[in-house]
Amino acid sequence: MTRGARVGAIAAAAAIAVAGLAWFDAGTTPAEAPTEVESRPAAPASAPTSTSAVERKSRGSTERRSHRRLSRVVENVSFSLRKPGPDWVSGPIERRGSGFRNGRLYISNSTRGPQGAEGIVFWAGFPHDKRADPCTSLLSPSASASAAELAQAVAAAPGTDLVRKPSSVVVGGRPATHVVIAVREHLGCEPGYFYSWEDQMWGPFWPGTSVGDTIRVWIVDVDGQRLFLEAETAPGSGLDREVHEIVGSIRFDGPDRDSR
Repeated sequence: MTRGARVGAIAAAAAIAVAGLAWFDAGTTPAEAPTEVESRPAAPASAPTSTSAVERKSRGSTERRSHRRLSRVVENVSFSLRKPGPDWVSGPIERRGSGFRNGRLYISNSTRGPQGAEGIVFWAGFPHDKRADPCTSLLSPSASASAAELAQAVAAAPGTDLVRKPSSVVVGGRPATHVVIAVREHLGCEPGYFYSWEDQMWGPFWPGTSVGDTIRVWIVDVDGQRLFLEAETAPGSGLDREVHEIVGSIRFDGPDRDSR
């Protein structure tokens, strides 16, 4: 299924699901995580967001603060990153009563309308993560898998073509392994190909991997914990440079406890 058809089908389902819900008033903004000021509020797939009072208010107030660093914790590993601009929104977004709350698993960007992103950067631990599950058909669940072994599994993933073979790089001052593939046939998990997670599909959510998408993976070993960083971009999204800016902005703060 193409990305357009996928988003259209999801949007239709979402429209039916929210048909009986009253839309929040223009003064309501999403509930935010304690360490982050988020960009634009989420909206149901059927709601007009490009010119709404909600979006104008939110974007006007957050564009001035869009370059604030975001703090994240994955399996006791604390790090921060910087968004290139206000169109990168944290997710998955959850409805909480009459408002919304931005998640801490990924940031995504919709370049072709308010719903369905064309680019995503997410982070997860391996072999375990509380917010996302590794795709066991593609990644060995063995806790002994090294960063190099994981990178080889990504490079040889079914349904993909190797664009850049595994190579040694540096992420946030730490050694990492980087690999790039292109999706020829969708044989992975949803919605992140190598990881799956629950998503209520509000705002610029990631609708899932489509044929033609480019997947970039960085695997970082942080004090024995393997951090899996994955970026996916749709053809023609124009987000490749921003993806590299995001990954290049990552800084590690050392082991910590996740409060959520």
